[in-house]
Amino acid sequence: MKNILTLILLTYNLTFLYSQNANWEQKDKELIISVVESLKSPKSLYKLFDEDEKSREKTNLGFGYTQKSDVLYGGYISIWCDFFFYKDSLVSYILKPELPYPTTEKQLTKYLKWYDNHFELTKDTLLKSKYHNYDIFKKPLKNYKGTLTKDSAIEFYMSTESGLVDGERGGESMSLIENRKHYLKIKDKLNKQIVILLMYSKNPISRLRAVEYYYENPDIFINEKEELEKWISFLKVSPAIVRNLYGCIMDYRTSESIIEKLSKKE
Repeated sequence: MKNILTLILLTYNLTFLYSQNANWEQKDKELIISVVESLKSPKSLYKLFDEDEKSREKTNLGFGYTQKSDVLYGGYISIWCDFFFYKDSLVSYILKPELPYPTTEKQLTKYLKWYDNHFELTKDTLLKSKYHNYDIFKKPLKNYKGTLTKDSAIEFYMSTESGLVDGERGGESMSLIENRKHYLKIKDKLNKQIVILLMYSKNPISRLRAVEYYYENPDIFINEKEELEKWISFLKVSPAIVRNLYGCIMDYRTSESIIEKLSKKE
């Protein structure tokens, strides 16, 4: 009986792998070609995505920056793009292409041809995201007057890629939320200079984590307290609302309420 079940599963997997749906592949081809053709300019790319995703709201990052995540669907794949704006002007994007999963050699050859060498293939047979002018999100807000860092982990944490949801654990498995996970990875590197730098991140959740560290270690910042308290008063209202995840519940909280809670944390 066990051998029969194994044979059935093997047959099913082979059928799944080697019998592609022609209609789905055609949808993917049309999607990929339209995206590749739109790479001539950021505005063309945004126009392509925005036609189907006008209902999606922008995420307020504060200080004039917003993000809008859009998706286009094909047959086997979908393609996501995170667009970033400063005062309503498009300044950057992260384009996230896909390949069918699992992918046969025959499919891989076809899909890479449609992508026309615009994306790099990884060792895991995935396509790397395409970044346009994204380094600006690894740098602090223009209000920052201190020293910059060359630490790539710190720069990554300052960017939106470290996660835009506040909280500690969430989901069915109550695993660490993305931004919290990356925060713990860099926590051993934190000192006064780095924490102040993080308070000026373009990622609002990373700014909150720096405020959390400030309140947990007040003795380190005695000489900077007055200046930092003034800056934190700005952070209470920019952005006014952030997403928070606890368990399976996603809600929205004001930056002011989060900071007030952190300031009273023992």
